[in-house]
Amino acid sequence: MSDPITTVPPRANALGVLLKAAVVIPDLIIASLLWLVIIALLPPVAGFVLTVGGLIFAAVLAAGLGEDLTVRVLYRARRATPAEAPHLAVARRIATRRLDADGVRLRIVSHGPLVGTAGRQHVLLRKDVVAAYCTNQVAAHQVAAMIAQGFGCLRHGHTRFDLLWTFWTIPWDLVRGLAHAIGRRLAWLPLVQFAWRIRIVVGTIAVILEAQAGRWPSAIFIIAFIALSYVMPSSARSWERHLLQHSPLMLRAASS
Repeated sequence: MSDPITTVPPRANALGVLLKAAVVIPDLIIASLLWLVIIALLPPVAGFVLTVGGLIFAAVLAAGLGEDLTVRVLYRARRATPAEAPHLAVARRIATRRLDADGVRLRIVSHGPLVGTAGRQHVLLRKDVVAAYCTNQVAAHQVAAMIAQGFGCLRHGHTRFDLLWTFWTIPWDLVRGLAHAIGRRLAWLPLVQFAWRIRIVVGTIAVILEAQAGRWPSAIFIIAFIALSYVMPSSARSWERHLLQHSPLMLRAASS
């Protein structure tokens, strides 16, 4: 029998929706603008094919079809090998002792957090965790706790359209990843770190100069960039805290 502890109070559920929207919507807006730029740069026929094909694929993802194949492609996820499967079955039984996890699938990935989710029905474990578990470096109850945490994210993370968001934000994810890589290379420069910490001052000066020159579009762009540089990390941290508040419930249900 599933435990009623997995239900969410209406107020917490509404807060979760708002926090998830605060995390997802900025990414969607930026990614949509990038998609428009990409389509505009392509030949008309290629742009039309990309647009129609993308909308059809987005509709398929929104309907929840082809999730397993999409998870394998987008996350490079794989099923457990014959050597890994018996070990993970033990951890899963411990994690689902009092939880309703019908239809949830475990997949193994080579990157990302130790445990994550994909779509509506997939919990992702990183391969080094599975390798450590199979060689008895990590106990079954520890892996079960991670799996239970993944179940908690599926239940309380409003994951219905997560695969759609993942597909839609591919251009922005690529740009953001490149920016992070460049930022890590330049982080050792003191002036770069200092300029980033006082970016609101630098941005304000740039907005004033652009406004005085009559270049209002660039001034608006700078304002939006500076605002998002503060809002997006703060929203992501709030969303993570919200999920962690529910994770102990799932972990207690798994360990009881």
